[in-house]
Amino acid sequence: MSHSRVAVSAAAAAVALFTAAVSAQITIAVQWTAPDGSPATCLITTDEQGVLGQGAQLTARGSFGPGCPGREAPPPRITDGLDANELPPFVLAGTTLVAGWAADADDCDYAASRFPEPVSGWPTGGTICSSAAACASVPAVSLTLPSPGTYTFVLTCRRIGVAAAAVSQRTVFAMPPDAPPCVGGPIGLTRITMAQVESNGVGRAADVTRFDNVFGHVDETTRRGFPGLADSDQRLLLGRNTYAALGFAVPAGLAPGTAGLLRFGEAQPQSMPARMSLTISANCGDFGTTPAAPLNTACVVDDLAPGGSLRWIVGDTAAGFCRLEAGRTYYLNVLHASLTAPNDSYCTGSCGNVLQNRVSPGSPPWP
Repeated sequence: MSHSRVAVSAAAAAVALFTAAVSAQITIAVQWTAPDGSPATCLITTDEQGVLGQGAQLTARGSFGPGCPGREAPPPRITDGLDANELPPFVLAGTTLVAGWAADADDCDYAASRFPEPVSGWPTGGTICSSAAACASVPAVSLTLPSPGTYTFVLTCRRIGVAAAAVSQRTVFAMPPDAPPCVGGPIGLTRITMAQVESNGVGRAADVTRFDNVFGHVDETTRRGFPGLADSDQRLLLGRNTYAALGFAVPAGLAPGTAGLLRFGEAQPQSMPARMSLTISANCGDFGTTPAAPLNTACVVDDLAPGGSLRWIVGDTAAGFCRLEAGRTYYLNVLHASLTAPNDSYCTGSCGNVLQNRVSPGSPPWP
């Protein structure tokens, strides 16, 4: 509280019902108009001497309370923020959610929100409320997530005269409504379609039915198709007795001899033992130890150890490379177990090891 001498007019003294030379502490309520045009009340509490003086010259020493002009405004607060009950982490694309909020602030907006497609009811332009009364009571809105992807809802509220904003944020991943089944996948194992994926310490929820959602992830709205981003390190967190099958199409125009590798690049493996198995197949979830022609034995890597890799090449027969054909569709299958005992998981719970997407030496540049 700041302390100062306060000059009080005789009229104000009359309103406050006190007289000169009062020696007891009192509180004076002063009505004034705030910069935004709203009525405000400033409470001034005197010290133990009360109000001194006589006639039109009254003085008091005291402290300013809330609502006084010149006093620093309180920071904005989001009193009812975005939560998991209204915006859960995973839903099916096309799902309609209902979200509401309230804030003690002068204005709020959704400008920092990030969506793959616009969401009706959550505009990212303009303000949502522009007065304390409006921000305190915002009607709940229906939100339909139109397509698969990551939707980050951000509510930002501000107070006039205060630099710091109040923020409430929730991220929702909209899953594809119909993930393609893996016919003939290992009995007793479950194909996971959504997984937590980490890259350089930053995690995100991803649709792991597609290669580009993992190794072609540029940002929330941009993906790069096969072969993805060079030097992309991704850790897929897979639960015990689950596997991922990431579909991809080799572009028809990809230059012959284009080659790359997926390297087990984990410095601190989460599986025990530090092993994982990878296959590239024409059918999703195919962990057979003998690949179906025209794929070759290099398309199957069982019990891959740290530093090892699965190497691939397009339109070439180089030894030690999984031979892919332009224009064809394949699956990268990932399993934290041996191919000879796929139900004996190396994970006690959810675990993941980093796979590094690399350009092979001598390969033409990736697109």
